[in-house]
Amino acid sequence: MATSGKKPHPMFAAGLMNQMSATMYFAKAQQAYAANQWQQVKTLAQSAISISGKDKSTRYSAQNLLAAAFFKMNQIESALGIWLDLNTNLPNNEQTLSNIGYALTELKRYEEAIQYLKQTIKLAPQYAMAHLNLGTAYSKIGNTEQAKLSYLQATKINPHYAKAKFFLGDVLQEEGLVEEALTAYEQGLAIEPYDLVCLNNMIFVQHALYPFDMNRYMKYVRQFGVAVAQQTPAVLSTKNVEPHAPLRIGIVSADFCQHIVYYFIENVLAQIKQNEQHRSRLTLVAYANQSIHDTATEQLRHHFDVWRQVDMLSDASLAEQISQDNIDILIDLSGHTKGNRLPVFARKPAPLQISWLGYWGSTGLTSIDYVLADPICVPVDEEHLFLEKIWRLPHLRYCVSIPTDTPAVSPPPCTQNQHIVFGCYQFVRKINNGVLSCWSNILMACPLARLRIQSFSLDKPELREQFIQRLIEAGIDQERVELIGGMSTADYLKSYAEVDILLDTFPYPGGTTTAQALWMGVPTLTLATQGMLGRQGQALMLNAGLPDWVAHTEDEYVKKAINWASADQNKRQELANLRASLRETVAQSPVFNAKEFTSNFVEAMYAMWNERCEKTK
Repeated sequence: MATSGKKPHPMFAAGLMNQMSATMYFAKAQQAYAANQWQQVKTLAQSAISISGKDKSTRYSAQNLLAAAFFKMNQIESALGIWLDLNTNLPNNEQTLSNIGYALTELKRYEEAIQYLKQTIKLAPQYAMAHLNLGTAYSKIGNTEQAKLSYLQATKINPHYAKAKFFLGDVLQEEGLVEEALTAYEQGLAIEPYDLVCLNNMIFVQHALYPFDMNRYMKYVRQFGVAVAQQTPAVLSTKNVEPHAPLRIGIVSADFCQHIVYYFIENVLAQIKQNEQHRSRLTLVAYANQSIHDTATEQLRHHFDVWRQVDMLSDASLAEQISQDNIDILIDLSGHTKGNRLPVFARKPAPLQISWLGYWGSTGLTSIDYVLADPICVPVDEEHLFLEKIWRLPHLRYCVSIPTDTPAVSPPPCTQNQHIVFGCYQFVRKINNGVLSCWSNILMACPLARLRIQSFSLDKPELREQFIQRLIEAGIDQERVELIGGMSTADYLKSYAEVDILLDTFPYPGGTTTAQALWMGVPTLTLATQGMLGRQGQALMLNAGLPDWVAHTEDEYVKKAINWASADQNKRQELANLRASLRETVAQSPVFNAKEFTSNFVEAMYAMWNERCEKTK
């Protein structure tokens, strides 16, 4: 689910509310903490500790603050060590015990975390933060029921505890209970209407609701823009705007790792790196906002001219760094998704700013000039739904990397089984009641058809049981549905041999899975709905040359599925022929043609920059 650009404040007590010590170093450390200057906190707190002498109060307070600073710098082990030491010297302190529990949760030592947090609550039953942290630990192990009970208890103790309501909404969204999640977020926003974390999540959850309410969605997009404007001073770029080459392109993302965004960006970056003409026209600077560093990170790092790790930088510091890097065009790859740095874009550190790829709608910021789109996902009559100007690439707004080490395309199972196997590889939270209703109608009309649902969400026992209950309530016979959990990428690609046709979700359709299914010869039946995201499946199918696989109403979606499920042998052979030829077809299509896409992308950068230059004349 979505979060604000800066990491959400961890739920530990940093000691800022303690009575101010007379020690100058500790006082300055507190001031530095309030200003998000973590390294300075570390230096000052360590100085306070070293000269505290017999003043245990100062020493313990400075240690707590030092641990909190380590936590903020993602040095969780160091923070935990200090809190464990404090617990030895000051046993039975509820703040320290709760902090230990939270740190253990971050280190994925969940059972230990739960024990410390239960100990905290036994000691201080009315300590709402401990209940919140316990809920987070339970959520991490998939015990959503206990997580919800903990969050509800936190709100019972403190009815104005907005974060408890926000976290409750996150769990409900993960369960696919999007209406209930919406209610929890609304209750939290009634307390803190300009909380950027919750507003991001509120915007994100709208896409899982069906029918999609564009007016409600835009209400929260605009509210986010107002919230950012109130919290962020605008520091407009003073860079000269004139035609020149190469253009310096800054790309900001929290997903420069093994993430869905990787499959849409690596191929483009590789094309720029490999093409001498592109390299002479663009200088690429990465602003990596994630703490994860894996093999995908290293591969992406190789494609950039400059790589900056920025997840520990404040918004002001990052904006200053971008300005110092003399960036011409700054691109946001996150939108309202986790790890975004939209408040940095609100400061306008670059003269031209663009939203692209990782999100599918307006950011709500007037400081972002363009959204990169395509002719299908944003028709002209929906341009008013964006605060930014729409710039359309010729075919698709992105290009998918061709999967590596893929198995050969296999014949569709229906040629042997004499029945159709529908498949879905989406997160459970995308499968709303409207989707389940359509699937129920399809299966009732086609008694031999089967449904295979594969998702990492189904690895969590409680989520699995809740989803089974939702299937039952939708009138879907469990005996006709196969539920599969997560698996390796290689096994996932092989699993396409077990399905004939994918059934898309709506209004939040597939993207990566739809494209990868095409590569494996499997078409997706998609329902086009309102909005940039709602037409994502349509854009992929049209660019793959498969317009007949796009429905525009629920009835059409159901009828198309029934037609395939009741197909005779000749029709099934038609599906087999499509499957055999599809990989070769889509390899040259805009879906996977990185060479053509990259040329169009580079030209778009220069066209937008020249348009920006014209405005300054």
